[in-house]
Amino acid sequence: MKNTKKIKQQIKDEVYNFNHIGSWFFDEHLLGVEENANFLLENLPEANKEIVVLGVWLHDLQRIRGIKGDHQKVGAQEAEKVLNEYGYKQDVIEKVKKMILCHSCEGVMPKTLEEKILASADAMSHYYNDFYIRIATLGQRNLEEFREWAMEKLERDYNKKIAFAFAKEKIKSNHDILVNLFNMK
Repeated sequence: MKNTKKIKQQIKDEVYNFNHIGSWFFDEHLLGVEENANFLLENLPEANKEIVVLGVWLHDLQRIRGIKGDHQKVGAQEAEKVLNEYGYKQDVIEKVKKMILCHSCEGVMPKTLEEKILASADAMSHYYNDFYIRIATLGQRNLEEFREWAMEKLERDYNKKIAFAFAKEKIKSNHDILVNLFNMK
């Protein structure tokens, strides 16, 4: 895990210096993904921790850098650039890219343990730190469109992205509260 701290600092610097996304993205989302990944890693010690940690910090580079295009594909390409800069071997780069390509569970589903951990940790982070309030205040949807989007995202996060029963159990009460909230009219 030679460079993961340096990469984390680089990502923090990029988030804080890129005004379109706001510091909340690092402080709430990325640190939340890290916290949930660590919880999953504690329960799944056979996983490759370095690969997971690299995925945590690099999975949202497309959003962080404000690059147009497919979230997962562009993110994987940007992650490859970063990992090459830090001298990672090609096998590590390929594993991280595959994690990023499937972390949203849209099209390609996670297969490896590390891929499932990243997708699950990312989904779990959406249940904390006012994630839905932040998205709602971006004002890109009217209230009904936002409600429909939120319900679809909650369904995908809970039933497709979170791969482990013990992880679902951890966020179940938050999931139920959010589903009930967004079902109110």
